[in-house]
Amino acid sequence: MSYFKQNYSRLNYPIDTASFLGLRNAQLGAIHAIGSHFTLYNEDPALIVMPTGSGKTAILTIASFLLRSKRVLVLSSTVLVRGQIVKEFKQLQTLKKLNVVHNELECPTVYEVKGPIKNQEQWDQISQFDVVVGIPNSISEGIENYKPLDDLFDLILVDEAHHIPAKTWGSAINSFPNSRKIYFTATPFRRDVTEVPGKIAYNYPLSKAFEDKIFGEIGFIPVNSQKQESKDLAIALKTEEIFNKDRNDGFEHYLLVRTDTKDHADQLANLYSSKTKLNLRKIHSRLSFRTIERTIKDLKAKKLDGIITVNMLGEGFDFPNLKIAAIHAPHKSLAATLQFIGRFARTNVDNIGAAKFLALENDIIVGNEKLYKEDKVWNEVIQNLSENRISKEGSIKTHIDTYEQTQDTRSIRFDQISLYNLTPYTHVKIYRVADFLIHGEINISSHQIVQHYISEEHNAVVFVTKEQTKPKWLSSDELVNTQHHLFMIYYDKETRLLFINSSIKTPKFYDSLILNFISSEPQKVPKSQIHKVLLGLNNTRIFNMGLQNRSSSSGESYVTKAGPNTENTVTASDGRMYSNGHIFGTADENGTSITIGYSSGAKVWSQGYFQLPEFIKWCKKIGNKIISDGIVKTNSGFDNIPVPTVIDKVNSNAIPYAAIFNNVVYEKIPTILNIKNGNIQNAIPLIEFDINILGNECTESKFSIDLCNDLLDIQIEFSFGDHYHYRQELDSQILIQYDNRESEDFLDFLNHYPFTFYLTDFSTLQNNNELIAGGNYEYLPFDKSKIQTVNWTAYNCDITNEFQESKIKGKISIHECISTILKSKDSNVIIYDHGTGEVADFITLKSDTNSILVELYHVKGAGGAKPGDRVNDIYEVCGQAIKSLIWTKNKQIFLNKLKQRVKQKKEKIY
Repeated sequence: MSYFKQNYSRLNYPIDTASFLGLRNAQLGAIHAIGSHFTLYNEDPALIVMPTGSGKTAILTIASFLLRSKRVLVLSSTVLVRGQIVKEFKQLQTLKKLNVVHNELECPTVYEVKGPIKNQEQWDQISQFDVVVGIPNSISEGIENYKPLDDLFDLILVDEAHHIPAKTWGSAINSFPNSRKIYFTATPFRRDVTEVPGKIAYNYPLSKAFEDKIFGEIGFIPVNSQKQESKDLAIALKTEEIFNKDRNDGFEHYLLVRTDTKDHADQLANLYSSKTKLNLRKIHSRLSFRTIERTIKDLKAKKLDGIITVNMLGEGFDFPNLKIAAIHAPHKSLAATLQFIGRFARTNVDNIGAAKFLALENDIIVGNEKLYKEDKVWNEVIQNLSENRISKEGSIKTHIDTYEQTQDTRSIRFDQISLYNLTPYTHVKIYRVADFLIHGEINISSHQIVQHYISEEHNAVVFVTKEQTKPKWLSSDELVNTQHHLFMIYYDKETRLLFINSSIKTPKFYDSLILNFISSEPQKVPKSQIHKVLLGLNNTRIFNMGLQNRSSSSGESYVTKAGPNTENTVTASDGRMYSNGHIFGTADENGTSITIGYSSGAKVWSQGYFQLPEFIKWCKKIGNKIISDGIVKTNSGFDNIPVPTVIDKVNSNAIPYAAIFNNVVYEKIPTILNIKNGNIQNAIPLIEFDINILGNECTESKFSIDLCNDLLDIQIEFSFGDHYHYRQELDSQILIQYDNRESEDFLDFLNHYPFTFYLTDFSTLQNNNELIAGGNYEYLPFDKSKIQTVNWTAYNCDITNEFQESKIKGKISIHECISTILKSKDSNVIIYDHGTGEVADFITLKSDTNSILVELYHVKGAGGAKPGDRVNDIYEVCGQAIKSLIWTKNKQIFLNKLKQRVKQKKEKIY
């Protein structure tokens, strides 16, 4: 019988009280949670989350008795911690001190793996012990070279389990698949967002540790450096001041100076030695283990005031008198910060007070909090940071536990990907559907399904496929390209929207994929509803914008604008010319900065990668916006762009008179293939076809179109019910090919990339059923009352003569006429500035109590006998007016230019 099974009945669970030493709340909760876990999940690791200093080592030893283990493997993160655990098992000193076992109980046999296991005989030797303690590197190297028996250990205990994703840790643990496993950590999350495996069996929150007085008060002391001293010196001097004050107050406190590089540690050692009276010694990985061990021994013997470290003593170091931290280089991650702080918050010795952290006040963000700020209440901030992050971790694991791998992929020999580590790019194609067939399959040529998960609780499926193809430039099979693809499909019952995330993003692929998961025809989500993803956003800034031209006469069908704040470049007149195509930008939502983009193809995306729970939450939020009745207001020029409405027929007075191909045609230049009897009769670029609208055959619900070329005539009909089809049966097959893809049916292509129709009421039909109403031509982008007309005849003016002496007797030039008109007004100053480099032909200044009104007059001769009868006249005078705007950017520029003109040309000033 094994040692732990034999002595299981001698285990006690005494409760710690003021008069009797026993187990604390954290320890009692953890040990009972472990027992409960393995009654339900014998194959799943138990993840025990307990703050640093809450008594994990005792739980390691008790768990071995509780589970009546045959042989236990304990993995520790450092040599220092390894030695502490060996001592605990060899002497059971903590369990005996806490009255968990009797003092006379014989202790287990313990083997400490001090170096790599180098031969099979060493494994045989290990099998004679009850407990084996080592660091992962030593165990992994031995496993790699000399494979031990799978059942050598029936229990694996891992301290500081957030390291498990590292290769050496995983190798040591996974080599014993039949073992029960318990993982211990204070921080069940990682900065690299990889999974700390295991089911959270127990979570003892930091706030409870404060309540149970396991942790004491924590304070932050901001340091402000003076101009004459360096930042490091400022921290050193303040640290010495706090250390001396604590000692004078009767506290037996010691300090730790923290930095992140060995060179900086050397500099700090010199600084503290020369500028303070503190007795410190440095430790880092360049020093020998014996030197480090001696330094720690001297510190615990209280021969030093403190130590200078580089990322050391963060895990497993137990010295409760360590109460002052001088932070010269803060940690960047929440996990490391919490581990570090835990070393200073312990309360289990006498003559200690509150922990103190000294650092420069800065904007370093730890766990989305600016931790090193003077106004922070550290106890509350640290508790909230820890508990919120751990709670999030628990929610992620709970969500992922709902996914079941299908039987057909469980047996595939493939390195299993943890769903925790899946972070799909936040990009979805959205459909409106009547139902969702969650057990649907995908069948993609050249793809092998290697993982398939279903979550019926969340209406989601995940596929991972492997595609193997040969290079297009190689005719043989000597080389193979291997690529993996991710497909995630989520159905939101409340909105009846289906979201597809795919690493293949072609419209045809999306449309074929969805058919495997629905029983009826999917509906496209119109652009008017996709546009609502902008609801609830503030400070919307658009960096990339696409505008669809609504004019059939323009050669430019689609305009893309890019740059900062392009939303403000859109004018009211643009709204009469364009409709929205795609956008991408940033905005503020509920106080958080986000990115958002959408396209007319019902695609929505954000610049980021989410884990599955966050991804589904994002889809839900997008879906609720899409179905809402809200109206989008960005409070920018983008609001000038009209949003289409969905129709099922056009007005009786609005028939199409012209059409253009989809933008894809102009970008990809696809080729029409006319196939007859298996042979290609014609191969013609689609852009070489004329689009003829047969107006006399068009009705409110269907349009007739002929695509004409000298070699081929294709007769097509569009209807709102079934979109595009041929008007009559063809004796040949019409295919289309582009981008070196396989050819596809031409009608399928048109239904994916439809025509844009221009209607006789100036409206535009896009995407088969989205109507952009005709522009409001009664609206002008300026105030009509500002337009003033001149009765040229009354002034006897020759409007074809700009400024020269008139050849017609009795007639005056336009300049003379305008001069006469301006002199009759109440301007204080009139400047005649006609000539090369002019600001304007005439400039008038009129003062008022608080301002000066400046007016610029540009004058051009007419090209015809009647005013305004030539477009070129308008272009010419407007061009002059626009050009002069460069002098009106601000008052100083205008004044300097005016002075320069007056001095240079001696203008007439009236």
